[in-house]
Amino acid sequence: MKINFDKKEYDTDDLSPQAKLCVEKLQNIGVQKQQISMQLNDLTVLQTHYSELLRKELPQEEVKENKTGA
Repeated sequence: MKINFDKKEYDTDDLSPQAKLCVEKLQNIGVQKQQISMQLNDLTVLQTHYSELLRKELPQEEVKENKTGA
């Protein structure tokens, strides 16, 4: 498998075991970052949704009429 790192292409077959492990870890980190980003987007949507539900459930402020007629 070929990878690009620091603007250079490498064949993973030619890498040391430690370098291969680093490549694998970096790939896993990339996948986890994408998953966390999607989770954050989902949580943001849920936060907005529940905030709106809470606004609807809280008592509304009544408009107080000024008895002086002003």
